[in-house]
Amino acid sequence: MSLATLYLQLRYRQLRFGPGFSAPARLRIRGPGRVSIGRDVRISNASGRTALLTFHADSHIEIGDRVEIDGAGLMSASRIAIGADAVLGPCLVVDTDFHPVGRSRRQTGEAVERRPIQIGKKTWVQGKATILKGVTVGDGAVVRWGSLVTSDVAAGATVMGNPARVAGPD
Repeated sequence: MSLATLYLQLRYRQLRFGPGFSAPARLRIRGPGRVSIGRDVRISNASGRTALLTFHADSHIEIGDRVEIDGAGLMSASRIAIGADAVLGPCLVVDTDFHPVGRSRRQTGEAVERRPIQIGKKTWVQGKATILKGVTVGDGAVVRWGSLVTSDVAAGATVMGNPARVAGPD
């Protein structure tokens, strides 16, 4: 176990880290919610600073076994689940827009919509991609660089663009 990993486990005692967890000491974990990290998860900051943020006591970020994350921002107001063997580059995964979007969005007391995000097993989310609330990315899917994912991605599909659409064969 590296000194950085030991530091993180001591600093964030309320969080669950699986065996084989590896991350830099500058991993940013904030908020009142729960963060669960599976076995053999590797997090790095080579492509930017990774941040795992929860915004409510009932928020949850769940990272499956053998996931690799480099420079991603995961911001949960409800639930974000990352399946086993997924790879996340410096992307953004956010399950709320933090403010009402309707016509009356500037009125105080307007409800903010939160919907969970599910990223399947063996997926690859490339850099600068953004996955928005309520999206499910199927197992084995690839979200290409710079994509804005606003709707579900089928298992095994490759999507790209803004908004993300199914890409042709590579």
